[in-house]
Amino acid sequence: MSQSKPQFRTVEVTLAAPFEGWTATMKAEGVPARVFIELQSGSAERALTALKRLVVKHNFLTDDGAPAEDVLDAPMDALSDAITKWSDAVAALPPR
Repeated sequence: MSQSKPQFRTVEVTLAAPFEGWTATMKAEGVPARVFIELQSGSAERALTALKRLVVKHNFLTDDGAPAEDVLDAPMDALSDAITKWSDAVAALPPR
């Protein structure tokens, strides 16, 4: 019997002002335990690296208005809002 990769759910987060229109699709399931450890590490650098692993796609901008190729090029306030919204959205998911 061969193994197959499960179809994991994602959540769409929409950021609040002043980031109207900014959205990110983020992993809601299948998140490695290491990501949760890093998010709770108390280290901003480790937590942001973990956040990067959660983001599947985004339309964030850099501080000068250019599309952020890397989510970590977006303003810190936007990233903080994204992780808060992600946590709320994952907690609100109905069980499978």
